[in-house]
Amino acid sequence: MNEGLAITAVSLLLAFGNLATHYPKIKSNYAPLRPRREQAVMVLTLLLAGVGVVLQPGIVGYLLGGVAIVLAFMFLLATATSGLPKKKTAVSVGATAPDFTATDANGREFRLSDLRGRSVLMKFYRGYWCPYCVAELEQLNRFASDFEKIGVSLIAVSSDRVDELEPFARKHKWQIRLLADPTLAIHQLYNVQSRNFAPRRGPFRDLAIPTTILIDKDGRVLWLEQSTNFRVRPQADAVLARAKALLRNAASDTAVPDTCDVCAA
Repeated sequence: MNEGLAITAVSLLLAFGNLATHYPKIKSNYAPLRPRREQAVMVLTLLLAGVGVVLQPGIVGYLLGGVAIVLAFMFLLATATSGLPKKKTAVSVGATAPDFTATDANGREFRLSDLRGRSVLMKFYRGYWCPYCVAELEQLNRFASDFEKIGVSLIAVSSDRVDELEPFARKHKWQIRLLADPTLAIHQLYNVQSRNFAPRRGPFRDLAIPTTILIDKDGRVLWLEQSTNFRVRPQADAVLARAKALLRNAASDTAVPDTCDVCAA
C-alpha cells in the first residue's frame, strides 16, 4: 500500500469513527450544543484526506479520500449552521389551533379538527433524513402508550412527500401519525418555517423550526415550545410530564362544581 492510499484510508476511518461516536448522543437526544471535539476531528480528517490525495494514492485512494472529505464537510456544515432564529409563531397559548388538512404516510386524509374531543401533541420536524428528528420521534414513541392513557394523540408534520414518508413509516412502525406538507402550507399557517441547511433537496431551503404544540380536546393551545438549535430537542419524558400537568390543570379549570349555591337556596 502506498503512502497516499494509507493516509486516505486513515482519514475515512477517522470520519466514520467520529460519526459513530457522535450518533449515540443524537439517539439519546443529548447531542452537545457545540461539538468542538467532533469538529476538530473532522478538520483533521479534511487535512489528512487532502494530503493523501496530493500524494496520488491511485483510484481507490482518491475514492476513499473523496468520501472522507464529503463526510467531514457535510458534518462541519451541518453543525456550524444548526442555530435557528427566534420566530413568532402564528398561534399562541390560549388561542385555537388553526385547522388544516393533510395526507398521512399511508395516503389517508387527515384533518386536525377530526380529533376534537381528544388532546393532540403535534410535532413539526425537519424531515425523515434528519437524525436529530428521528431520535426525537423515536424517543417520543417510547412513551406513546403513556400519552394514549391521558387521551393524547401524537402527530408529526414535515415537508416530506408522501412517497418519502411511506417507507419511513413502514420502517419505524411508530404510533405517531406522520403528515406530509411538501408545499409548507401547514408550516406557513403556523409560521414555523425557516431557511436552513438540508442535505436533501438542499443545500438550503425552507424547513420546519422543530416545534412542539400541545392542543387540548377543545382545540385550544396549552403549550408551545420551539428549538433554537436543531441539534437540541426536548426530552420525551419531560414533554409527557408537562402534558399531564397542563391537561390536569385545564380539566380542573373547566370542571363543573359539585355543589351549586343557587340550587341549594
